[in-house]
Amino acid sequence: MKVLLVDDEKHVRKTVRKLIDWEAFGFHTVLEAEDGTEAVELIREQRPQLVITDIMMPVKSGLELMEWMELHAADCKKIVISGFNDFEFVRHTVKYGGTDYLLKPIDRGHLQEAVGKAVASWNEANRAKLQFHEKNKEVNELKPMYRDKLLSRLLTDAASGSAPLPGESYLREFPELAAVRSCQVVILDLNTMQRPIRDKYKASVDLLFFSVLNICNDFVQTGGQGTAFRNWNKPYEIVLLLWDEPDMAARWLRKISDGLNRTLKGAVDFGISAACSFPDGLDQAYTQALEALNGRNLLDLAARIHEYRPSPAMPRIGTVRFGKYEEKTRLAVRSGNHEQIRLAVSEWFRDIRAMPAITMEQLKMWWDEFNVARAGWVEEFFRQCHESPQWPSESGQFVVPLDEDGRLSLTLLQQTMTNRLIELSQVLISMQAVNSNPMREIARYIETHYTQDITLQDISARFHLNREYISRKFKLEFQETMIDFVNRIRVEKAKLLLISPYLKVAQIAQMVGYHDEKYFSRVFKKQEQMTPNEFRKQALKELG
Repeated sequence: MKVLLVDDEKHVRKTVRKLIDWEAFGFHTVLEAEDGTEAVELIREQRPQLVITDIMMPVKSGLELMEWMELHAADCKKIVISGFNDFEFVRHTVKYGGTDYLLKPIDRGHLQEAVGKAVASWNEANRAKLQFHEKNKEVNELKPMYRDKLLSRLLTDAASGSAPLPGESYLREFPELAAVRSCQVVILDLNTMQRPIRDKYKASVDLLFFSVLNICNDFVQTGGQGTAFRNWNKPYEIVLLLWDEPDMAARWLRKISDGLNRTLKGAVDFGISAACSFPDGLDQAYTQALEALNGRNLLDLAARIHEYRPSPAMPRIGTVRFGKYEEKTRLAVRSGNHEQIRLAVSEWFRDIRAMPAITMEQLKMWWDEFNVARAGWVEEFFRQCHESPQWPSESGQFVVPLDEDGRLSLTLLQQTMTNRLIELSQVLISMQAVNSNPMREIARYIETHYTQDITLQDISARFHLNREYISRKFKLEFQETMIDFVNRIRVEKAKLLLISPYLKVAQIAQMVGYHDEKYFSRVFKKQEQMTPNEFRKQALKELG
């Protein structure tokens, strides 16, 4: 911080400088001025946080200086040091924001107290200012989100048949909408932008939204033609609402497309609706724009602005369905042979590559068919598994695989689907390896037949294994003997039954596979360090 000492007497300035340990109060620069005029120049140049000034000075007095500061340096704190005990001087000091009025000769204690009070006041004011700026910054950051969510809600309400009413929040925020009579909706899907753009903004999708929206709004808002907003109902969608001049829409989109191309170094596709009435035709316009965007040919980069055309002019979904290749692919996955999986997927994609056009709608249909089939195989393959398979983590959002030019890359799509099937096959093989372990099979048998008499001889006969082999391998697998395993399962089941006060211990023993109540009690106590009755009392007490 900086402090400015203003007095026409040099020895007074020197005294004030020496009386205070300025660094202890946070001041690292002490400035001096002989009069108010020189002080004004220093305040403009150095912006000090505290001014200590005399009242009576030549050229410009202390009162005139404080009056000037009130207009031009209101944040700066002021302390007056004067040789006059004059009420009018004190009154003017208070009027112009002075924190203290000290009389000469200067008392060190009074001066230190006055400086401390001025510093505390400045710190508090600065803290309040910072909080205000932070709050303003936060509000300014939230405003675009609030604005976008209002317009997203407008789309949702339009889809449900609710038109905006006078006084509603989005009409208060966008009063220009009250005069709109017709509109066109334009949809831009960030999920289908060229790969270099997506890779550049991969770490911050919000920054990509911000950049695209700024470019769009620079054109349409400045021209008073509409507004662009992030559609919070869809994860990667930007919507442009253009109004009242349908003949100008294509021209605005070409300007926006050029701007995005220059800034982001990549092309963007737009789906645009026909002109519809507003607000009652808003949902129709949105649906048309979505159809136009999803109906474009992903293999053709000639056009970037895709206008809605009523059926049957809109492209139709092709006839190459995944269902035709599903069984062969399922058997390949079931076999665990990676090469067979690649061949099965290649056969499907051989027919796909022969198609002259592939739309977004077609692509999403394939992806949905593929995932539905895959989910069905998971249920089929692992229905009998004792343990749930551990799946590799994957994103639920489908990202369109595009090459460097922005064209649909069937090679990348084929690779993605093949890799997912190979992952499924690998999990299947690992689960089969676990399930083929005879000791695990024996353990599952015991868990489902614990109420029956289970002997090593019975297990040996059922699984066609030598008794000594079973004893050795079972203990190696589970770190306990088969008898201990049986007893542990039975005791765990018995503990659940003991919570009921209506069942006798003898009944519970029979229910879990023990014909002798005393033997059951000995086994229970050995495992739980308490008798069945003691366990029951404790459990019922805990349950209240």
